[in-house]
Amino acid sequence: MDLFLIRHAQSANNANPASRRVEDPPLTELGNAQCVHLARHVTTLGIDRLITSPFRRALQTAEYLRPATGLIPSVQVELHESGGCVAGVEPSEMVGRPGLTRAEILDAFPPYDVEAAIDGQGWWRSRPYESDDEALERAARVLADTQTRWGASDQRVVYVTHGGFTMQLLRLVDKRPQLLTYNAAITHLQVSPHAVRLRQFNQVDFLPPAMWSW
Repeated sequence: MDLFLIRHAQSANNANPASRRVEDPPLTELGNAQCVHLARHVTTLGIDRLITSPFRRALQTAEYLRPATGLIPSVQVELHESGGCVAGVEPSEMVGRPGLTRAEILDAFPPYDVEAAIDGQGWWRSRPYESDDEALERAARVLADTQTRWGASDQRVVYVTHGGFTMQLLRLVDKRPQLLTYNAAITHLQVSPHAVRLRQFNQVDFLPPAMWSW
């Protein structure tokens, strides 16, 4: 199968200094413009499944891909950004926040298929900051689940996720030092039941260079 990891478009946290970041920012004006170009490109990929992180910026990115692909996005907690939904600047000072609840997601994105684990307590449930080791373990679970579900198929699947989590996934696939991808960038993995191969990293040639952002 072919797995396309798409980093969300530019969010307010990407555009602002660390001191002004919040736990669940929306897309910026630039981020929305990036999504228009991303959606046009995704129509050429022949996508069969569209799965997204529950963070607002990922949901908003997926919303542009929904009409472009004709697919209903599935919302899965395991695709969230490394660290989880937390407020604060330094990891040692960060405080867990609930994250969007099931009702909040469905109010903003009515057609979405929200996994049962997301309920009225929010998808993160105010848990503590997720450590790097915990994020890597989660990446391994996601990769193993992907191989089990679709590795022997010809499915073409999009995960709308995050820069940090994409880096964690790639740590399991490619031994070279991992770099943060651009906003709205596409990383293409070829997945079989027993192997994962990096086909393309950080593709943004569908964006005007003036729209490239971190």
